[in-house]
Amino acid sequence: MECIFCSETAIKLEKFYEDENFIAIYNIRPVVKGHCLVIPKRHVESMLELNEKERKDFISFSNKAIFIALKYANANDFDFLLQLGENAGQSIKHLHFHILPRKRNDALAVNKKEFFQSFAEKENTVKTLAQSDMIAVVNELKDIAEKHKIQINEL
Repeated sequence: MECIFCSETAIKLEKFYEDENFIAIYNIRPVVKGHCLVIPKRHVESMLELNEKERKDFISFSNKAIFIALKYANANDFDFLLQLGENAGQSIKHLHFHILPRKRNDALAVNKKEFFQSFAEKENTVKTLAQSDMIAVVNELKDIAEKHKIQINEL
């Protein structure tokens, strides 16, 4: 079975930003407004598999995706989460990082010990966005990326 993140057709509706090595998609089951994923285009399961160029480009690309997600969510704070391996809650065997814009008293407003349990529960129980809602969110994210192109390119 093909990896869902390697299938361009499977994630085309969610994709809102990309460069030569990475893509940013909106999560189909967002835990908080702006919940996005940063995914390497090349299929790898671990950070340790990223090549030198991918490692160098990763932070720059992530900063850009975070900027867009924070603008969309009208937030200043965020969690950047990696779940690597089954015991850490990784559900798709393709490296991906969660961007979770945060606000006071949001859906994840719990102490850090409860955060991971709450995140895992919500990620598996939050309703999947309807296709029309996903298209609207992704279009808004793309508009933000275009509107702030100069700022993003300076990151």
